[in-house]
Amino acid sequence: MRLRNYAPALLKPFNDELTRKFLFALLFVDAVLLVIFITYNVLGLNHGDGLIAEQFWRFDIGLDLSFSENFGFFKWTAIMVFMLASFLKKPNAMSVFIFAVFAILLADDSKQLHEHAGRFLREGVFEQVIADPHAAQTIGELVYFAGQGVVVVALLWLAYRFGSPEQRLYVLRFSASIFGLIICGVGFDAIHSVFEGAPLSWLLGLIEDGGEIIFASIACGYGFSYLLAQFQSAEVSHA
Repeated sequence: MRLRNYAPALLKPFNDELTRKFLFALLFVDAVLLVIFITYNVLGLNHGDGLIAEQFWRFDIGLDLSFSENFGFFKWTAIMVFMLASFLKKPNAMSVFIFAVFAILLADDSKQLHEHAGRFLREGVFEQVIADPHAAQTIGELVYFAGQGVVVVALLWLAYRFGSPEQRLYVLRFSASIFGLIICGVGFDAIHSVFEGAPLSWLLGLIEDGGEIIFASIACGYGFSYLLAQFQSAEVSHA
């Protein structure tokens, strides 16, 4: 596909009214969570010993087990369900490989695999060569992400290789959303870790985690659109 035709192709699935409503519902929840997070930080409601401050962790978009984190788990799980249902409707290799991609992302998020891997490398391989434990942790996580990235790219390539023309478009769409996740979750995460604790560092966290939230919703929207295509069109061929 020519580059100039790629942007319209990314938006095409959302021309469908049902898919558009599904995406808007996801984005509405994202927006509510982001507005609450911003309000807490701007008004300083996350400081102190009051009940409101104590409940901030539930709305901190960067914390494990917060509302946004659990909503992210829902999105990854939903995509996997969409791929499984698509495969059951019309068996194809693309659904299997995309299912595997998001199973990896769900496992990493829910089990904090990159944090554990970073800690393992920090306390082992990097202990003698990197004096700063924080830097060692960050580098360890980046090493893990690099390995995970190789696996994810391989799965996306296989999905593209064995997909029909229409399925290949969806692989490219999923790839674009995952690339956005990488930019926010890895790139801005590395920048955010450098300025952790600095004044207004939460703004970098907003870009990092807020961007991840939005791209996850877009990916989930693509998954929903692909599932509908299996039922609405006979043109999506078997791989």
